[in-house]
Amino acid sequence: VAPPIEISCVDVEYTTWHRLRLTEAELLANKPLTTLAHLCNQCKELSKSTQQLQLKYLNIDELLEQLRLQLGNALEPTLHHMSTAIDFFCQLYFLLKRIIDVLQNMWSQITAYISVTVEVNELQLFTVFDAMIELIEQLVVFNELTEHSNISTQWAFYRKWLQSLAKSKEAACNSFELNGLQTSLEDIETVITGQIFRIFLDSLLESKKHLQLKDASVNSLTQHGNAYIRKLLNNIEWQDYKHYEQPKQLLQLTAFICMLYKLGVQLEGKLLKQALETLSKYQRLPLSLQVHWTPHAFIHQHAKTLVKPQDKSPEPSKQQLVLLDKLNQSDMKTCRQLGTQLTLWCISMQRALATGVFGQLKSFARLLLQGQSYVAHINSLIAGLIRRHVALAQPLGNDNLWLICKLLQFLQQMQQTFAMNQMHCTRYLNSLLQWQKQKIQQLLLQTKRNMSDLKQMQRKLQILTMLKLTERAIRGQANGEHLGTVKLALSEFLGKERPLSADKQKLFKSLATRTDNLCRLQQPMQTQLDATALIYFYATLGCNAATLKTHVKQQRSAFLLHNFMAACNKLDKNLSVFQCAVAPAGAALSSQRIYETQREFLSTHLEFLLRMEALSHLFLEQEHPFQTQTKDYRNCIKLAPIERAGEYYILRNDLENYFTATFYNLTTIAPHDWKSYERMRHLANKLLQLRPVDDYLPNQIIDQGIDVLQIMRNIHTFVSSFAYNMNLQLFVEIQSSNKHLDIVGARHVANSVQTHGTGIINTTVNFIYQFLRQKFYTFSTFLHDEHIKSRLLKEFRYHAEHKHDSSYQSYPYERAESFIKKIRKLGVARSGETYMDLFRKVVTQIGNAVGYVRLLQAGSKNANFRSRSYMSRSNNSFERAEDNNLDELTESAIKAYEKSIGHLKECYSDRTNYFKLLLQGFQPFFCNPHNNHLRTFYLIAPALIINYIENRVKDKLQMHKKTQAKCVLFEDGFAIGLIYILNMLKQLNEFHELNWSQTTTQRLEAQRLKLQEFVASNDQKSSPSKAAADSEEKLLQTMAITERHVNAYEQEYNLLYATLSSAEIFFQ
Repeated sequence: VAPPIEISCVDVEYTTWHRLRLTEAELLANKPLTTLAHLCNQCKELSKSTQQLQLKYLNIDELLEQLRLQLGNALEPTLHHMSTAIDFFCQLYFLLKRIIDVLQNMWSQITAYISVTVEVNELQLFTVFDAMIELIEQLVVFNELTEHSNISTQWAFYRKWLQSLAKSKEAACNSFELNGLQTSLEDIETVITGQIFRIFLDSLLESKKHLQLKDASVNSLTQHGNAYIRKLLNNIEWQDYKHYEQPKQLLQLTAFICMLYKLGVQLEGKLLKQALETLSKYQRLPLSLQVHWTPHAFIHQHAKTLVKPQDKSPEPSKQQLVLLDKLNQSDMKTCRQLGTQLTLWCISMQRALATGVFGQLKSFARLLLQGQSYVAHINSLIAGLIRRHVALAQPLGNDNLWLICKLLQFLQQMQQTFAMNQMHCTRYLNSLLQWQKQKIQQLLLQTKRNMSDLKQMQRKLQILTMLKLTERAIRGQANGEHLGTVKLALSEFLGKERPLSADKQKLFKSLATRTDNLCRLQQPMQTQLDATALIYFYATLGCNAATLKTHVKQQRSAFLLHNFMAACNKLDKNLSVFQCAVAPAGAALSSQRIYETQREFLSTHLEFLLRMEALSHLFLEQEHPFQTQTKDYRNCIKLAPIERAGEYYILRNDLENYFTATFYNLTTIAPHDWKSYERMRHLANKLLQLRPVDDYLPNQIIDQGIDVLQIMRNIHTFVSSFAYNMNLQLFVEIQSSNKHLDIVGARHVANSVQTHGTGIINTTVNFIYQFLRQKFYTFSTFLHDEHIKSRLLKEFRYHAEHKHDSSYQSYPYERAESFIKKIRKLGVARSGETYMDLFRKVVTQIGNAVGYVRLLQAGSKNANFRSRSYMSRSNNSFERAEDNNLDELTESAIKAYEKSIGHLKECYSDRTNYFKLLLQGFQPFFCNPHNNHLRTFYLIAPALIINYIENRVKDKLQMHKKTQAKCVLFEDGFAIGLIYILNMLKQLNEFHELNWSQTTTQRLEAQRLKLQEFVASNDQKSSPSKAAADSEEKLLQTMAITERHVNAYEQEYNLLYATLSSAEIFFQ
């Protein structure tokens, strides 16, 4: 047997301990024990290193997969990234080889210890098995991860790629280096391709040949191996379905059976059958998100004679899905209980630290250990919840995600509690450890006194030696290595037929476990509270935007999502530590993606909230404050800054910048509503504690009026709902549900120009041009109709035949009136309007649009006059300023000033005639020979005028009635539209040839003459009878009404002709 490894400690007593002359019993008792303790400590350290390398391997594998998906068939960049990870693969190979060497050494020490020791303590051997099987578990996990990884599938291409590079002339390596690389790649390939566990079993088989075990040693090893398997089975049956959440014990049992099978240790038939039946219940145990492990298949791969090949793994049964729902409900119940327990624990911690710890060390130690158990419980709940759904291939629902957020909130709460009391905990922890060690030393002293009852001297000497070793180990600094030695030494005199009673043994175990847990508190609490297990299933936490929106909308507190984002940020930092290759472009981290999703949703949702609050006075049904639950979004905004690659993302600042830009843009687009946005800015400060920056835009005055941009966007509504007055140059609203009518004048246009700038005039004229195109399409379609076109051609022939006659001085009124009656026979619209009424409205809307262009021109001149007040009265030129060597800022200001002056002259000069532009834009189209149906438009003008006059008289007569919804005092848009169309069609002279004004004058004079003749004849026939007097009075009233109508018609005709004459001036 090789000489045992000795412990070398800093303590003086430890350094001189191995130099003492010890008897053979002391040597046999101490050296194997210290060797096994040292190997157990190595197993723990190697297990931690293996877990870190597992995370790094998973991250490299994921990065390579993302790169392959982005590049598609391009394989060479992926292979280049694999070359950057060769250093990591070498570290991985050396670590796994070191694990195999340590496990071989442990088996050598175990077999030597069994062959030398007269009576082997089962508890002591179980402690060694626990440390060894924990390391073998990580070896199995690594074996499965590498076997099912993307790196293993790309490894063959990588080898061929390196061989092709070695043969090329561009290779900068000699043959010796290439041979060394080839040898190293062969060694690494055994690790990458998932063969490491097979290599470990083969190494055990080779070491078995050199052990030379005796029959007694084999029987003892068989006995203890079967006992340990029985112990693992008891733990598995006790937890049952919990192994889907944490398959640790199943991994350990499966690996231990394969290891004993390879060593040739005979297993009990019933025990083996029970173990295989138990393992066969579990299928697709999740080791990571993509890797699933089945115990039956693993045993069939490494111990074929023990099991038969299994069929295809069954799908999750309904019973398992029902069990999944029950476990989820149980976790929710446990989460609620944990919330209450953690609250009480935090209060107790604060109270204990406030009153002083030295007077209540026992309760303080209990609180620390209780907090540590809460942390372990929460971590197991989080990992178990995710593994459970991955194992059964079920997606995580919203309730599960909120549960994870709540559990992460608990971890953050405990981390905050430990961080706030870090100085106190560090100060009192050493006192607690000394107190626990003192209790162990008192028990050891009592055990020495009870040794006089032992009759066997050899047995007594062995136990005393163990006690002496335990005392020396407990004196030094309490750490994991020393406590491992103490644990092995204590197991020598714990158990059946030992000198201690059952109560003392239980107290020994309790003190050792408590001391070990307190030692773990000396490690950084950040590593225990960061939920590192989530890294294995990081992709499952990628919740979509809808889930986050639902959370923010339903939850009053953002602490859950805050802690979820904090945990993701912590995991991103951990993954960035493990990265050895450059991440592909576009690979966004989960914490940043979740942050951007929440920021986007909160921006739009809070904007809607502020808008509703600003307009709450318009709602008829007010919410009852004691019945409606309001949502406080301030906690969502108070999110801690997230750091990524040295940059901090602050949600509050991003929301303030968003609202600043939004209020500025909205105020610029709709300055008339600037008070609403100012109120929203005020509510953002009061309700959400945000401080958007003021826009400092020129606010509108009281008589600002409707904005030009708003009219431009709704020009089709504006020209149909507003009436134009040419003399006053203003538009008045025809009908409104409010108590007042809106008015748009030249001053209002000037205000809009001053607010938005000079560029809106040309843009508005372009919009009006597009609108006129649509209206002229309707205009042309109406005149192209067969009924209209035929009647107009008839009128055209009549006018052509009679216009040269001496008796034909003007177009007859009767023909225009007959034309209206014929059009009325074609039908009416649903509103009761004839086609002539609708056509008149089209002409009126065209005239309103042209009148609005005139109003824009007048408003622009008004704005130009206002802007001139800021100019110098003397027409100075700044061209000479370039020779004076002025400052750059001064020169740039001068250039900007001259540019603004030039723009004013260009936009607002009198040479810019928009009427001519509108005429020139449409004349080529309407004067086209293909549009012959438009050449008779001037003949429909008399009928349009009659229709217009009748409508105006009717409106004015009904103006004073309460039931009248519309009220129109003027409608000059018809006159402007008629003259504009006649000028565009070049039919104004033809219209004047009709002498329609003379026709209407003669018509009105004839009606008035007829009334006078009727009155004169009535005076001659008057009689003194009462009946005749009554009839005469009614007749006079009728004649008075008729005369009033004639006067009204005459007044409207005179106003129309005056307006037509004025409108002709615009287009000269």
